[in-house]
Amino acid sequence: MIKKVTPIFVAATLLLVGCNNNAPKLNTQTDTLSWAMGESVGNSILSGDAVEIDHEVFLAAVKHTLEGKKQPLEDSVYNEVIQYIYAMAQVRQKEKMKTMETSLDSVQQLYFANLERTNPNVKRHPAGFYYEVLREGKGPKASYAQRIRFDYRSYLMLTNEPFDQTYGKRESIIHVVGNPMFPGLIEAFQLMNAGSLYRFYFPYQLAFGPNGSGSVPGYTPLIYEIELHELYKD
Repeated sequence: MIKKVTPIFVAATLLLVGCNNNAPKLNTQTDTLSWAMGESVGNSILSGDAVEIDHEVFLAAVKHTLEGKKQPLEDSVYNEVIQYIYAMAQVRQKEKMKTMETSLDSVQQLYFANLERTNPNVKRHPAGFYYEVLREGKGPKASYAQRIRFDYRSYLMLTNEPFDQTYGKRESIIHVVGNPMFPGLIEAFQLMNAGSLYRFYFPYQLAFGPNGSGSVPGYTPLIYEIELHELYKD
């Protein structure tokens, strides 16, 4: 039977034509899929999130398993080792995340220190974010669980790159303070009077945190410019 040749297979084969390395020629779709699977496994191992391994022993185990031979490890030992590998991967992943958090915390602190030094209008909120009043409103002050109407622009804090806004894109937002809302915004709205325009600088801990949200990746500090139009009593 002649196997159907897909565009992906053709592209992968063409890329390998003329390559002067130790990789074998991939002549069939099965060859290409097999190589891609092996490359994926190899990349996972090279990432170093699990444990150090002997490559020759690892490859021998793969060959031994694919040939359906009796395994040298008892099931109980195998299960314990796999659990250990997963546990070590989690430990190393947490160590990486902790290192990244420490590094980003330092960057944020430098950013805020420079902000306070260069902009006398910036104030620090007890919760840990910074803000400046661009226009003070004369209306009543917003409170938690109150329905409000507002517009906003938002930026990635460290690059000042815009990523979202209401102006010119959609209608003003009508929303209840804190339902749902990231922690910094909950406190931010309660500083504002109707008619105000504020700029807020949120560290990632008070924005979308380590997980991010939508197009915003985790560990992203943000700037929000918020114009609070009105409050509702109901």
